[in-house]
Amino acid sequence: MPTMTTAMLASMVAALVLSLIGALQVLLAFGLPFGHAAWGGRHRVLPLRLRLASALSAMPLALAAWIVLARTGVVAFPGPPATVRVGSWVVFSLLALNTVGNFASKSRTERLLMTPAAFVCSVCFLIAALSVRP
Repeated sequence: MPTMTTAMLASMVAALVLSLIGALQVLLAFGLPFGHAAWGGRHRVLPLRLRLASALSAMPLALAAWIVLARTGVVAFPGPPATVRVGSWVVFSLLALNTVGNFASKSRTERLLMTPAAFVCSVCFLIAALSVRP
């Protein structure tokens, strides 16, 4: 049985947080009243266009979770390793920008909930992206 590395643990933390955010997006898409935590926090229940955006955003979140797990070897990736390596840097960059955007949000709930989540994910992605697979 392989030894758990710091990068593997970081990738699992990132995948868990991304999965929770993805679940929140699905709940928002179904019209649950958690809109204060997303999309600028202007709506308690999202309007249809933002509900559709939430539904669509769950897919890249799932892909990002798979990328980070594949980068550290927790899950398999059938393609070239460079794809996962580049993907992990792209997602890290997007999460770093997302951290800044969430921090600047007018929604207090979004700032307090999503900023730390995006920051933790970006740090975990950085650790995974810098890792050398065993």
